[in-house]
Amino acid sequence: MKKFMLAILATVSLSAVAQSYIIMDNGITVTIDKAGFAYDVGNYAFPQKITMKGGQFFVEENTVLATVDERGTLYRKYEQMPEKILGRGMNYFISDKGELYTIDSQGGVTMTTDEKLKTANFFGGNYFTVVTDADKKEMDLYTVTATGAVNKAELSNFKMKDVAAYGGTYFMSNRGVVYTISQDGSVIPWPSMRVGVLQKRGGNYFIDSSGSVFTVGMDGTLHLPGIPMNLKLASITKLGSNYFLDLSGRLFVIDHEGNIFERVMKDHDFRNARVISL
Repeated sequence: MKKFMLAILATVSLSAVAQSYIIMDNGITVTIDKAGFAYDVGNYAFPQKITMKGGQFFVEENTVLATVDERGTLYRKYEQMPEKILGRGMNYFISDKGELYTIDSQGGVTMTTDEKLKTANFFGGNYFTVVTDADKKEMDLYTVTATGAVNKAELSNFKMKDVAAYGGTYFMSNRGVVYTISQDGSVIPWPSMRVGVLQKRGGNYFIDSSGSVFTVGMDGTLHLPGIPMNLKLASITKLGSNYFLDLSGRLFVIDHEGNIFERVMKDHDFRNARVISL
């Protein structure tokens, strides 16, 4: 596997993939850090110029790659994007030529090339699958860590063809078992957690058919957290990588430990959010 380092913007950290952004219709860009705090520090990114987006990155006019680090700081750099993208997640994207771009928790970008990545076919938040035998529908699972490293996952007897639903830092098997992916790429099954059908899927959280909200911590722990008193799940309209918005324009965030909080920004009406980070 051939590697090219495109940018190292700060020292490497082992924090979870939990930073993100919201771009408003007037171009104001709010960033969110791993602890769930939201910031408006004068960043602008006009929605009509966004040509690709993921959980902690977006691309403007196919020439500028913007990333968000774990502190909520936004970085920009010129980067010629591939012509065709096979898929993308919260902290990576893959081209049809087998080029894999990963973004670490500090906003640094690494590009690797590998022929087998040309058969990547399913894309989660911090993982993806690669076809090994199309006739038998066999696939390998690869995880993308918070440091941007890519690892082939060991799944014991589980087969990826038995996945019923893909999500952010989790997926569900056809037997209703949720598997989570931690910051270091570990894949953890949760057979003892009773979870319904996945109906609304965010990056590090989901809402099931029973109306319960589940969140995933940086260590891969699946939580059934307490929710704010003023949160009505039916009013949730837009789902991001570590946040969601409701009909009233309120912002709720999920931190790296899986806790849910409301973040009030009085000068921002999030009903006018146009680009969501997922």
